[in-house]
This record gives sequence, structure tokens and C-alpha cells, in this order.
Amino acid sequence: MVWIGSVIVATIICGAAFLVGRAIRAESQPKSPEADRGLLIMGAAVLIWVLWVGIHTGTTSTRQVEAGHVGIVYQFGSIVGQRSEGLQFIAPWQSMRTESIQVRRARFEQVQAFSQETQDVWVVATLNYSVSPAAVQDLYRNVGPSWFDELIEPRVQDFFKQEVVQYQTVDVAPNREAIRTAVRDKLQGDLEQYSITVNDLLLDEIDFEEDFKLSIEQKQIATQDALREEERIRQARAEADQVIEQERGDAEAVRIAAEAQADANRMISESLTPEVIQFQAVQRLSDNIQIALVPSGQGVIIDPTTLLGEMEDMPSPSPDDDEDDDDDAPPVQQPQTGGN
Repeated sequence: MVWIGSVIVATIICGAAFLVGRAIRAESQPKSPEADRGLLIMGAAVLIWVLWVGIHTGTTSTRQVEAGHVGIVYQFGSIVGQRSEGLQFIAPWQSMRTESIQVRRARFEQVQAFSQETQDVWVVATLNYSVSPAAVQDLYRNVGPSWFDELIEPRVQDFFKQEVVQYQTVDVAPNREAIRTAVRDKLQGDLEQYSITVNDLLLDEIDFEEDFKLSIEQKQIATQDALREEERIRQARAEADQVIEQERGDAEAVRIAAEAQADANRMISESLTPEVIQFQAVQRLSDNIQIALVPSGQGVIIDPTTLLGEMEDMPSPSPDDDEDDDDDAPPVQQPQTGGN
């Protein structure tokens, strides 16, 4: 349209100049200066028109399509084709609009949704998407150049609302991956008919009302305090159990020691026969004992050799001593060894 307007303007201006030069020449004598001036004006008008239209046609007909883009060709408002990347030529009365077929990124700020309790939830998400090169022409023809605003943006907001409302407010953040996956799958299925590919959907941030965040913070503080108290109680219980186990071990040690002592006493008691006791008694007699009184009828057995050995070690008395002793000492009464 611009080219046509430019050509019309050039034609009017240059045509008027051409007519003026022609009139000057017609009114002048042949080969006169006035006739030459008219001829010059006519030639200049034609030359200007050719240059004007030619330059504008060349610049309008040449288009450069960048890599990763396609060109949509319009003619009088209708789409008549598309061009691939590189240097392209179109008719001067046609126009071209380029569209990217690369993976693009769109960030959605503050997408509002609601939880089951109708609490406000705000989501910040990033969408990576692309368009099939073969479908760009149909997408422009059926939806228009603003297809992103008409197809993708309202669906992102609507699908987030559909998913978030299924959860309670406290469960939204823990289930962010489930929400992200569900919204992405819905977008893929719904936009596939337009040859729009959803490469990925990222859930950047989830935000809540200030009152709710304050209550969550207070709950976390209370939970931490309760956990610390439980840990203190658990530690005290463990220490008490340790003391109990130690006392139980000491009691068990005492019981084992008592049983061992009882076993030792029993073994000693079993090993002490009357003969052993008499033998130990004789072994403990003093060295200067010459006469021992033993009870009769008690079954006491004394080894005579023991006493005899003791007597042999004693010095023999002299005759004088015997005479003196016989005169002074009273008669010795022998112990009874029998019964009545």
C-alpha cells in the first residue's frame, strides 16, 4: 500500500512537471531557447519518476528473513504465502511480517488463583513454547498475529486456577510439581491443534496473603518449640533409662557375686569332713603342747605321730630333775578314755 501511494504521488508530481514542460515547448518557436527549456523539463520529469518508482520498488520488494523466522506475505490484507529465512523478493505492492519459529520464553507475573478455602494464591510462571514452521501461515490466517495473547495467556491463567483450587492453601506449595505438570499437560493438549508446542512450564514462585504467611510462620515457630521440647524429654528419658540400666546391672552383679559366694561356701561346706577338721585343729596346735585332753566317745582321731614328733623334739629331763620333780609334783591323773 505504501508503494502504491508513493507511485501515485510520483506520477502526479512528475506528470504535472511533464505537462508544464510540454506546454512551454508547444508555445515556443521550434529550436528556440524556450522550446529547449520545455524539453528539459519534460525529460527531468520522466527521469525523476523512473528513479523514484524504481528505487522505491527495489527497496519494497526486497526482504531479509532472519534465521529461525519465517515471513508471512500479505497482499491487500490477505495472506498469500510465506517465505523461509534468507533474502526474499516479493511484489512491491505486497508486504511481509516475520514470525519466530524458535523456542521462546514468556514470563507470567502474578497469575491469580484460589485455594479450596478461597485464599488468594499468586503464581509466577515461565512458559517455553514454539510454533511449527508449516503452521505459521494457518495460525495467522485463523487467529491472527496476536495469537499469543488470544491463545496462550488466557489458558495459562485459567489452567492454574483449575489446578490450584483442588488443594488447600497449606498444600499448594508442597504440590507445586503436581500443579506445574498438570498445567503443562493441559496446555500441550489444548494448543496442539494450533501447532503450538509447549516445550516446558516452570513454576518460579508461589505467594500467599500476608495474614496467611504470618500464621504459617507462627505455626512453624510453635512446631520448632514442640520439637525441641520433645527432644529434651527424649534425652531426659534416655538418661533415666541409662541410670536404670546401670542400677539393674549393679544389682545383677551383686546377685551374681552372692550366688558365687554361696556356691563357694557350699563347696567348702561339702569339703569339710570331721577328719579334715580334726587334722586342721592338730596342725594349729601350739609347739609347746605336751598333753592334750580330748573328749571321749566323740570319734576324735589324732595322729600319734604328730604328738610323738613334737615330744621327740623336746629336750630329755636329767635324773636330778626327775627326783626333784618326783618329790615335789603331785601324782598325775591320766585321762579317761573309756566310758563309765
